[in-house]
Amino acid sequence: MKVELIESVDEFISTTTAFRATDPLRTNVIGSVALSVAEGDRSYDDYRWWIVRGDDGDVAGVAMRTSPFNMNVAPMPIEAARALGHGVGQFDDTLPGVSGSKDIVDALIEGYVASKSPGSTRVPAEQRRDLLYELEDLVTPDVEGSGRLARNEEVEQLARMMSEFMREVELTPISAAEPRDATTRQIQRQSLYCWEVDGAIAAIAGHAPVVSTGSIVIGRVGPVYTPPAYRRRGFASAVTAHVTRRLIEVGARVMLFTDAANPTSNSIYQAIGYRLVDELVEMRFARLRVVRLPRRR
Repeated sequence: MKVELIESVDEFISTTTAFRATDPLRTNVIGSVALSVAEGDRSYDDYRWWIVRGDDGDVAGVAMRTSPFNMNVAPMPIEAARALGHGVGQFDDTLPGVSGSKDIVDALIEGYVASKSPGSTRVPAEQRRDLLYELEDLVTPDVEGSGRLARNEEVEQLARMMSEFMREVELTPISAAEPRDATTRQIQRQSLYCWEVDGAIAAIAGHAPVVSTGSIVIGRVGPVYTPPAYRRRGFASAVTAHVTRRLIEVGARVMLFTDAANPTSNSIYQAIGYRLVDELVEMRFARLRVVRLPRRR
């Protein structure tokens, strides 16, 4: 196995297109983030675009890290994941954590530990688990209100909702301005929707940039947020179904992620036609704690 760290996001996208097409759901985040960076829509403190090649020279695995976030690793052979972990020890020894399918994450950490780099002595701890769903057959709920695109004049109100969403899912913003910036971007590219009831916004849902890998088109729903005053009335289901319908209309297969520990959101998505595809784990590395023993007298 050969591990490559690619500097050019455009080269990464073109080189990995065929590989990502073999598993477009589990590689969607990598593809959508790479496209956003290539198009100048997003910027991060630093970038790591990883490719693992087999002995035949073909791409066997891909991963990315957009600092300050964790590495996101795609499905790959176990030996490729171990090789990638060894490469991390050489070229990205300060990474904060890694996310992906559990067997791949475990193998990567094995390779990282085997590298014996200074950072590899850190102890990994599980932070959360997410469930990956794909739409099977859309069931549109019968709920009062209607869906529509978010409007420019609503950016401040919607940014506050985005901040609440980030707080509830324990997602740390890059900066204080990130919720407003993210809201503004989604409004501009017409990927943020509101569920309106009697003139009030009862729920919101967006979607990531649509990713095309060859002939396969994938749309990913999220975030989805309902203010506390409007919960348990079906509005999250309604706005999710509305966004899902918009993505179907552009020819996309539709997917989404949800917190494995949240039974409410999981039941909502299953009720409107999503089926479980995979469970993903997020591991973060912590510094070893030095325990000082009392001195003998």
